[in-house]
Amino acid sequence: MHLVWFRNDLRIQDNPALFRAIEDASKNAEPVIACFCICRSQWEEHGIGHNQQRLMMQALANLNESLTRLNIPLVLLSTDNFENSNKQLESIVSLLKISHLYFNIEYPWNERQRDKLLVERLKNRDSNLNVHRSVADSIVAPWEVVNGEGKGYKVFSAFARSAKNKLGEFLREPLPSPRAMPSGNLKVVNGISEQLTNSVLIEDVSTCLTEVIGSSAAEEKLPLPDISEASVNSKLEDFCRDEINQYQIDRDFPSIEGTSKLSCALALGTISALQCYHRAGKESSDSASKWIDELLWRDFYRAVMWHFSGVSKGRAFNPVDKALQWKNDVHQIQAWKSGNTGIPIIDAAMRQLNTTGWMHNRLRMIVASFLTKNLWVDWRMGEAYFAEKLFDYDFASNNGGWQWCASVGTDAAPYFRVFNPASQQKKFDPQALFIKQWLPELAPYDVRTIHSFEKTALGRYPQPIVDLKQTRKDAIEFFKQAKELASC
Repeated sequence: MHLVWFRNDLRIQDNPALFRAIEDASKNAEPVIACFCICRSQWEEHGIGHNQQRLMMQALANLNESLTRLNIPLVLLSTDNFENSNKQLESIVSLLKISHLYFNIEYPWNERQRDKLLVERLKNRDSNLNVHRSVADSIVAPWEVVNGEGKGYKVFSAFARSAKNKLGEFLREPLPSPRAMPSGNLKVVNGISEQLTNSVLIEDVSTCLTEVIGSSAAEEKLPLPDISEASVNSKLEDFCRDEINQYQIDRDFPSIEGTSKLSCALALGTISALQCYHRAGKESSDSASKWIDELLWRDFYRAVMWHFSGVSKGRAFNPVDKALQWKNDVHQIQAWKSGNTGIPIIDAAMRQLNTTGWMHNRLRMIVASFLTKNLWVDWRMGEAYFAEKLFDYDFASNNGGWQWCASVGTDAAPYFRVFNPASQQKKFDPQALFIKQWLPELAPYDVRTIHSFEKTALGRYPQPIVDLKQTRKDAIEFFKQAKELASC
């Protein structure tokens, strides 16, 4: 029997593990089953918020429907952490006499250790067990993009050049949806729930959602984005056909629908980065190339996590981080979280996040710079808050982005480069359309007045909680001192 272990790859198209399992099993008319492990305590420990947990359950529901059409049963293993999920997987392998296990590789440290330990224990119990690992979460595998010394790149531009050179050598075509198994394949796991503790076939999706997430979290009131495969494939096609050639111009303006809005699907794997790359590659404009570069940024942060595992463990890449004495003012942090800093572009962005579970990428950089440089708050707090709120939370990209903005990561912004929220909002929201959308209290004011927020009181809207110019100077001085300490 062949077992496919789904993780952050909740799709049937371009899923190497699933495709290979069905192809291999079909040669000898052997059955195929699928499983997914729900690790609630582990997710909480990793900071994954209820927004993404709910979206994950919906993606699982969609996956179950797709697998059912392929006559493949999906077994849900409910555990609290990775260690116990491994025990559950060992049990199911033994119970069903699994001869082949398939999964797509995950890059963070804990996940890699989980997989390593599981395979070692399974092999010790049955040396004839075949384990098949595939690459599905990046366009090019991290170990294929290395420098002349065989080490991972620390700078994106060098990584991107090397990755593009590798694409012709290693790039495969996206895989189609696999063939369906015989209808009798759905019955091969009948009775497993009674034999295996905490397992269930996903039959009542609404019950699973309630049991896994509960119904009391305020975030659950947010509508879930549609990341079903049919929807995101259509969205990709529409974006590449109608919008990608304007992407380079429109991408930085939050009041314009200028981005692909595929980040949630990429985060949970209901579409692959390879599918996106191949479709975008059919467009020949510089703007399309810019979007492909963004896909390569995603690969870059995965490669960083693979080659420099410390970033998976709460550590910054740059050792200067150890010498930084963060202020971490609780009142200012709360003002930032709630969108009440008195800086319109910051507050509008944070209210968008809190209300929708998503934030425009330009705004993510602005609010991250403001939190770390102007409020002098540890970047890990911002990273954790994004993880709590974002539907499209992506560990590698979120971690890499926050370290970049805080000037403590690979290829990071120089410490003396501090985003000025005032000039950023004038440049990227010149008519204050985005600001007025999310800060209705500012709707009565003209654009000139809104952009003069540092000098002009705006009714009941709060005054800025910090002086932008002074805190910028302070941040640069703090970094200088920290660099001197770190070099001693």
